[in-house]
Amino acid sequence: MKTKNCDLCKVNEIVLYRIQVQKGKAWIFVCETCCEKSKKLENYKYGGTWKGERH
Repeated sequence: MKTKNCDLCKVNEIVLYRIQVQKGKAWIFVCETCCEKSKKLENYKYGGTWKGERH
C-alpha cells in the first residue's frame, strides 16, 4: 500500500484528493480535511482521487 503526504498539512494518507485552489495554477494533492476546507475557496476545482491501495 502506497502513501503520500498532503501538500497542505503534510499528513501521510492512503487517499488524497487532486484539487486546484488558484485558477491556472498547479494541481495539488490534499487529505480529506484540507479538501473540505478548500471547497470554500472561490477557485476550488476537484480533479480526481488518488488511492494508494490498488487491487
